[in-house]
Amino acid sequence: MNKQNFSTAGSITHQHIVAVINSFIGNGSQEKEGRIRILDVGCGDGRLLSHILAVLPMLQPSIQFDAFGMDVTDAGQQHSSYMEGTKQFLSQRHPQVNWNNQLSHISVQDVWPFPDNSFDFITSNQVLEHVGNHDFVFREIHRCLHTGGVSINVFPTREVLWEGHALMPFVHKVRNVRRRARLMLFFAKLGFNAHYYREMDRRGWQSLEEFAEVFAHVLETDTNYLTARELARVAERATLKASFTYTKDYFLSKLFSYFGHRPYMYKNLGLIDKLGYLGGRYIASVTFLLKKSN
Repeated sequence: MNKQNFSTAGSITHQHIVAVINSFIGNGSQEKEGRIRILDVGCGDGRLLSHILAVLPMLQPSIQFDAFGMDVTDAGQQHSSYMEGTKQFLSQRHPQVNWNNQLSHISVQDVWPFPDNSFDFITSNQVLEHVGNHDFVFREIHRCLHTGGVSINVFPTREVLWEGHALMPFVHKVRNVRRRARLMLFFAKLGFNAHYYREMDRRGWQSLEEFAEVFAHVLETDTNYLTARELARVAERATLKASFTYTKDYFLSKLFSYFGHRPYMYKNLGLIDKLGYLGGRYIASVTFLLKKSN
């Protein structure tokens, strides 16, 4: 196998999502021949899609993989013309694919532009903490998955201690915006101000006080953290089977990467998987699986 293609993962998260897909195929949960269709929701710059198409055909050479991407126009996470950049990037990496047909750009309120039972896998990376209406998104996941299909979602739940956008602890747990702003200012003065300096030129912040006031509102409008229990209830309403299997492997993959090893096949180890999730949800992102069984 070409090691260069295995190094194209833009992050450990990209490698991890592809490994989860490959593990479902490898353990017999999905067909090992024919065609598999994958949708990446919140595809952003397209690097996860690129890694999917670079690696999965080598791992599963008897399968043809069709990859699709979708993102929204009004979530406030991307600039207005970013999808053209995504198309250009993917066309350079995978010129055999007509990306005009494979990429969709919609409003957050739109029904997804795919027929029922369209996909074997639906992925998302750092998306579900930004979703305003989880019931709607989970219903669309159920509608668009084949029976037996799986949605693989990597994101932080409300239990996580570190807020990865503000780069501060605990601030996403404070629901009152004014109190959140005061807490953010407190942490910024303690030295948790990396995001302030990173975004200072683009946003024009003049002081830590201004940063705390503005970004406290940004977290209010642009994030929507749910607890693991709340997510499970939403999944149940959408008639999806939820689990946090393979959360442990996200952390193990990060550890292995320091030694130059990137695993692409995982095992469900039962109790160890459960313990990995119970501890890992406080540290970083979980791996949240949604399976359509009917």
